[in-house]
Amino acid sequence: MRSGLRGLISILFTSILVFSFSYPAEAGPLKRPLTFRQVTPKEGLSSEMVYAIAIQGDEIWFGTYGGGATLYDKSKMIYKAYTTKGEPMDKVDDGKSINWKNLLPYNHVSVIVLDKDRIWFGTYFYGFGGGGISYYQPTKNPPWKRFNTNDGRAKKVVSMAVDGEWVWVGSERGLSLLDKKTEGWKTFYSTQDGLSGNFVNTLLSQSDSLWMGTNAGISHFHKTKKNWKTYSQKEGLTETEIKSLVTVGKKMWAGGIGGSLFEYDAVSDRWKKIEPTDSLKNGGIHSITVAKEKVFICRDNGVSIYDLPTGQWDSLTVSDGMISNTVFCAAEDKNSIWFGTDKGASRLVLGP
Repeated sequence: MRSGLRGLISILFTSILVFSFSYPAEAGPLKRPLTFRQVTPKEGLSSEMVYAIAIQGDEIWFGTYGGGATLYDKSKMIYKAYTTKGEPMDKVDDGKSINWKNLLPYNHVSVIVLDKDRIWFGTYFYGFGGGGISYYQPTKNPPWKRFNTNDGRAKKVVSMAVDGEWVWVGSERGLSLLDKKTEGWKTFYSTQDGLSGNFVNTLLSQSDSLWMGTNAGISHFHKTKKNWKTYSQKEGLTETEIKSLVTVGKKMWAGGIGGSLFEYDAVSDRWKKIEPTDSLKNGGIHSITVAKEKVFICRDNGVSIYDLPTGQWDSLTVSDGMISNTVFCAAEDKNSIWFGTDKGASRLVLGP
């Protein structure tokens, strides 16, 4: 099964996180030996393939392929799966798994985004129905709210970004905008409107700008002026299918599906290639996460790590204790880094 999912893996998931930094006195490569804890279906995951991780306090959400979402309460050490497999969880559901009202719209979870009072989930569906987005709001009864797929344009969702009272949703057909107040779709953009490509793999929302990494370059949308600009090869991108965009301090980085890293130069309005020195530098990129004063580049062959205070490169693979070298995503909690892989989740313990 795993080999048959490589096409989906190349599409799904991206990671968009923004952090501010205060560098500690101790920095540099991770000190070996490292301590890892592994989480698999044996421990409570609803599926071994973990495409997305979001952490809020002691609650850790895993978005999986085929198993929906798994919530792990670290303080209680309890796992709970939210999936349309098995019997409906609530009596108001109608028994047809694709139409269950109080769960995710589908079991392939590609992205999870935290909001002030809720958690957003994007799912990816191949067929005619299902897929789309939903949110989980524990103060409501029922806690799940599902949305239609904007006439099918937000069915195969691969990226999301919360932007105040709006939610941007990237799919394989373009970019949709959801109004949180009315809970209705507002606008839709595609290549006809200015997008560089209709596969919107990653989204990065800034004050008056929205950056999009697509299958055909990087697009910049000015929210007030409503104008577009595309960045491709002539603007410095030596590869144009972009999987991840992330703010790194005062800079912006992009990761290509083939493994290239780029940094945006606002003065020249161009992208320049970053040349990592770690041994994994040629592995395909799934996502980039900034945490613990480091940049974690999740690749096909492990995790490249860039230490911000020192500028040193490091890496993580199964030889260090990772459960797999196929790493889709990363997220941080108070004393660890969690990685989602094709064989489960690996937790790198950094403190007590």
